[in-house]
Amino acid sequence: MNRIGLSPYKVLSVAALLCGLSLFTSAWLAMHQPWLGLALRASDGPVGMLVDNVQLHSPSELILTRGDNILSLQVVTGAPVEVQSSDLVEDPDIFPTFGAYRVFLDRQAKFAEILREPVVQLNLEDGRQVRVQPASVRPLAALPLQFWLLNGIGMLVFMIGSGVLSARLKSTPARLFFATGFGLLVCTLPVAVIVTREIALEPGFMLAMRALYHLGNNIFTVFGLALLYTYPKRLSSFPLPVLMALLVSFFWLNEQFEWTDFPGHTIFLQVIIYYLIGAVVACAQWRLSRGDPVSRAALKWLLLSFMGSVSIGLIIYFLQVLVFERTFAGISTGLGAVAMMYIGMGLGILKYRLFDIDRWWFSIWAWFLTGGAILFLDGLLATTVFSGKTVPLVLALFLIGWVYFPARQWIWGRVYPTSAKSLELSLSAIVAGIVARERVGGVAWERVLKEIFKPLSFEKRSDQILAPGLEKHGEILLVPDFGGKGTIQLGFADNGVRLFSRADVKLAGEIHKIARQVEERLAAYNLGVDEERERIMCDLHDDIGGRLLSLIHSTTNHKETQLAREALRALRDIIYSIDQKDSTSLDEALSVWRRELYDRCENIGIALHWEVGSLESNLQLTPRQLVNISRVLFEASSNAFTHAKTELLWVAWKIKGQQLTGFIRNDGVQQQESALRYGKGIINMERRITDLGGDCSHQMFPREGIFEVRLSLPLTPGQDPEG
Repeated sequence: MNRIGLSPYKVLSVAALLCGLSLFTSAWLAMHQPWLGLALRASDGPVGMLVDNVQLHSPSELILTRGDNILSLQVVTGAPVEVQSSDLVEDPDIFPTFGAYRVFLDRQAKFAEILREPVVQLNLEDGRQVRVQPASVRPLAALPLQFWLLNGIGMLVFMIGSGVLSARLKSTPARLFFATGFGLLVCTLPVAVIVTREIALEPGFMLAMRALYHLGNNIFTVFGLALLYTYPKRLSSFPLPVLMALLVSFFWLNEQFEWTDFPGHTIFLQVIIYYLIGAVVACAQWRLSRGDPVSRAALKWLLLSFMGSVSIGLIIYFLQVLVFERTFAGISTGLGAVAMMYIGMGLGILKYRLFDIDRWWFSIWAWFLTGGAILFLDGLLATTVFSGKTVPLVLALFLIGWVYFPARQWIWGRVYPTSAKSLELSLSAIVAGIVARERVGGVAWERVLKEIFKPLSFEKRSDQILAPGLEKHGEILLVPDFGGKGTIQLGFADNGVRLFSRADVKLAGEIHKIARQVEERLAAYNLGVDEERERIMCDLHDDIGGRLLSLIHSTTNHKETQLAREALRALRDIIYSIDQKDSTSLDEALSVWRRELYDRCENIGIALHWEVGSLESNLQLTPRQLVNISRVLFEASSNAFTHAKTELLWVAWKIKGQQLTGFIRNDGVQQQESALRYGKGIINMERRITDLGGDCSHQMFPREGIFEVRLSLPLTPGQDPEG
């Protein structure tokens, strides 16, 4: 399948067509049988069948009523054939021997021959003899709910298996899982026909349906055991799947040619043997996964889904036949229990990434089901609105042309966007993304690729490539990352609707080339900015700094000297903040801040309580972060010294991940918050922290007389010196 290049959407579309074909075939076979229009069940005694319902507009309407007990059937001129309770069994597999099954087929042949006649006479328990003309075709609406339920189970499990295959076409476990779903689809088609027959089927047709039914069961068994044998790890080189295929083929051929009866039950004995083999394989897988928590977790879910659902089906259906020679639950219940395995596998993909499939698998289904719903609405409108029976033609044209069609096209365009990509449409995203690299680094390039190609999955690899390329026949597009940091892997274009093509490779190469050129131009611009920054720093340092230093040494006034020193320190901070190449560790910055604040508090007789939580040693402050936080700390402490009768200044620092949080709190506030007048100091503190991508806030505690400034901002880890 990979060689022809199938996207998940195409795989699911083909699977949906096969499901439709299966349902059509099953319905056609069930409908083309003689029909009386009766819902029947075996009576409590050994003879007769009770009428549970008479369908409207059926051949038996106005002739039979609910509760009538039919004892026998006959042609008008022939002998009656007595009805036995065994004639209405759902599943002919309950007969333990070939001889008992042959008796059942012989009786089916007699009833089928009677029902082919133009008129059938029914002999009732109350003595009445009524005649009915069977219809040659059973209406679609007359097919019972169980028919649709059985076909629905088969289609559901096949679609889930196809969904797994669509995401992992080359994976052996995914292919095996898909094959089990295909087996159940093959199984449910004939089962629905056999189970929902009105009274009888032609013996040859019954044999063919039963053979197809068992073939589907055998496909499910062989590939299910092969899956258990190879996933999550292959047990050994022993060819167990091949031997199982031979064993299952022998049993199936034995059923067709009736070579020999097996002890207990010719058919259901096989089920017990298969289950015991599966249990042994499961135990071996459990032992093999010791010491591997990832494989053990996947295996737990696989066993819970696979063996658990099969065990439930075995208990509620097969064991009842072996023990009681009858079933208390219908075959649809047993198959429904097995179908729970596939729902469990879907949940396993969500939790444990079974078959190495990530959560994006559910996005495939969202897109596929949305498209299916749109097509279903199209068909519904085509068969109802334009029939002329429900809506006048003018109103129908208005609803379709002005309401439904625009809404449909809008939804279709959102779900299935056009796959044509042009360089012109991508230029704005490219330039915006590359310019944004100054702020968010390589994440901007990733955003560009996601916006242009809308991949279903996105991963980063450590290996490096020189140019974009395809893998897995278009499932994956590889694009070089910037800065020699590896390769970006995109999976399935346009949210899984299509595979990547050579046009996508060409487009990726062009946008990568343009991105490189934009980055080079931006780097040249930044180089010019850096050179100008260096010139300004030199001028400030040599000219203004020299003059301030001369003023410090020449003046004898202590106040003027102190002001000059503070101005020189502020100038140095400004020069430092302009230098983008330097950085300071958070530990070093905290030490400097503590020393400066301690000196200020000691000079005016205020106690300082300094508290620092556990910090990461490699966190760094950029020059701008260092200066802005220093200014906020200086401003907050100055406000405490000036506007309150402060006796204690409390400063605390906390770190969570890469987020730094600081608290500056002072006591001695004697006014209510409503009476306080906030000047430029508070505004400047908030602006400085906001410029760093953080938050700054203040809070008043009137009862305690405490004022608090809180700041929070993100930091970045320092670079490894050896990296």
